[in-house]
Amino acid sequence: MKKSKRAMRRSILQCLYAHLQDAYGLEIQAEQFMQDQLSDREIDALLAFKSDARIDELRSALDRLERGVYGTCLACKDAMDQGLLDTDPARRLCGACEMLYSHIMTHGTGLSISTRL
Repeated sequence: MKKSKRAMRRSILQCLYAHLQDAYGLEIQAEQFMQDQLSDREIDALLAFKSDARIDELRSALDRLERGVYGTCLACKDAMDQGLLDTDPARRLCGACEMLYSHIMTHGTGLSISTRL
């Protein structure tokens, strides 16, 4: 069973809150942050001067959720396994595409540079 949009948003916000708490410390209560008591503008304001790769990944996940493409692999466009999204709500690739990408990054494609251009 697929999670509701609200449950997925809460999961993303939970990861974002945990990261912000660890990296920057927050003066906001976890419940207020994760229970949709803050608007997207308030979240953007909170993040205005905080940026790192994990924040960017989680903001991108919130954006994909709002656009209705959250949970769709960016490479093959198939639906991703809910278990993968539960493990990392910012995930962008399905398991198969992640393995393929990892293999290519580790071993290359077997093509020479001139062939790829």
